[in-house]
Amino acid sequence: MARNNRAFTLIELLVVIAIIAILAAILFPVFAQAKAAAKKASALSNGKQEMLAELMYMTDADGKVVMRYAASPRTGPVAPYDNTNMIWTGLLYTYIKNEGVYLDPAASQAKFSTAWPDRGWLPMGQNATQQGWYIPGGTPADDDLHIPDENTMLKPAQTVAFMSSYSGDTVQGYRGYLARNDAVNDLTNAHIPMSDRHQGGAIVALFDGHAKYYKVSALIGNPNATYDCVDSSFFTGMWWLDKNGAKLKMNIQDPCVQAP
Repeated sequence: MARNNRAFTLIELLVVIAIIAILAAILFPVFAQAKAAAKKASALSNGKQEMLAELMYMTDADGKVVMRYAASPRTGPVAPYDNTNMIWTGLLYTYIKNEGVYLDPAASQAKFSTAWPDRGWLPMGQNATQQGWYIPGGTPADDDLHIPDENTMLKPAQTVAFMSSYSGDTVQGYRGYLARNDAVNDLTNAHIPMSDRHQGGAIVALFDGHAKYYKVSALIGNPNATYDCVDSSFFTGMWWLDKNGAKLKMNIQDPCVQAP
């Protein structure tokens, strides 16, 4: 009885390999997009939790926003970096108690910290206009931080508390615990830039308690915009941070920005 042991020919094997390669080329970008979308969803959830933690903090602090650090505004944090020197992440930790909430799965250079030396590694930055340094001639000068409160936020759904920040080694100039909308991924400009790691966009947490994704092109302030208000704030000259395509309130200190 004859046996039929027909094997694949070389041509048939090459055709199968080619088909697999074509399918992989089609599917890999889809998988990459799905992975990026999952990371963005996780970052949005984390941003919302940070914002809710700040709202709880504000309730306990008579409406005042969380400080950038708990130290003398004149000297800044000094060693040893204990609870009296905590940056804002440590001040909110009581309300979150989960280090992972402070991180972003899409950030390649990020880690949790409550201490001043490691502040640059945080991938979500506090709005840098939320609190200034000490005000010369304040009463008393060392304690006058011009900390805004909820009464100054006429449009909380448009007022920014946190946004994706450019994180990395503090000794190289990274200041991930702060962010501002006049630069993107650029340590030479203000040293507190936003990050566009989410497919050209950033996660933004707003004072009404929600977080939203924006393309950074819609967040960048316009320094060439028409000056249309008398600015008497600590951040005088930075009114233009509010002149962005998303129409978000970036300069919380500025009465021009907060005007209806």
